[in-house]
Formats: sequence, C-alpha cells, structure tokens
Amino acid sequence: MSSPEFQKVYQLLSNRCSKKEISSKEALQYIAKFKLKLVEKHRVINQLKKNKFIDHQRYAHAFVHDRIKFYKWGKLKIKYQLLQKGVEEVFIDIALDKVDQDLYYNLIKEEAQKKHDSLGDPNDFNSKQKLSKYLNQKGFEGELIFEIVENLY
Repeated sequence: MSSPEFQKVYQLLSNRCSKKEISSKEALQYIAKFKLKLVEKHRVINQLKKNKFIDHQRYAHAFVHDRIKFYKWGKLKIKYQLLQKGVEEVFIDIALDKVDQDLYYNLIKEEAQKKHDSLGDPNDFNSKQKLSKYLNQKGFEGELIFEIVENLY
C-alpha cells in the first residue's frame, strides 16, 4: 500500500508533468522537499514513467525544439544541457537528428550576421575572433562556425 504522502507527491507531480515536460532528474529534485524514503521517491518516478507523465524521448524533442526556436542555441549546447538533466544520450541524438538542417544552417547564419553587424570594425582580426567566440558560446559546431565566419569576411 502507498502512504498518503506518496499519493500526495504523485498527484502533485502528475499535475506538474501534465502541464510541462520534466525529466526524471528534475522530478527527483522536486520530490526532495517531501519527507519520503528514497525507495518511495524512486517508486513515484517509476510510476510517472509507467503512466507516461515522464518520457525522456518526448522531453528531448520538446527541449530541442524550444531551445533552437526561442533561444537560438546550437546543438552542442543543447546536448550538454540535456545530459545535465539526466536525459539518455540515445534520445538526445534522435531529437537532434530530427532538426531541419536548412533551418539550422540559416539560424547560425542569422546569428552570425547579427553579431557581425553589431561589431565596431567588422574587418579586423579581433572582430572575427569575437564572432567565432560568440557562436561557440551559443553551442554551434566548430566546422560550421569556421565556414560561416569565413563567408562573412
């Protein structure tokens, strides 16, 4: 039998999961504030997974979509963030493979052009270096950064 605390936590988390995708690691962090035994905490997570409230594949797809569309992140930064959230690498790779390559390439070109336009003297070496560093911090791949920067200068 489940304790009343278990039922309460399960209900709260199922409500939260129905409104927003969360990973099992985020769910465990949320559960930490309740007085449940470790076994019960994992039982809550397993029950949520069983009932499809927590689904890492679905979470990875939503995360990738949102980070590319709204935050304009590159694939490397997205992958790192998903690994930090405890999502399995298989699901991350599947979600990243579904990204439209033309859209992704246009995204990095737009980001590079915006930064290029904001730099003071766009033809000196420091500007090229700043642009490369900016794109690298956004999480774009090195070979794409090199290609885009070379095309701009």
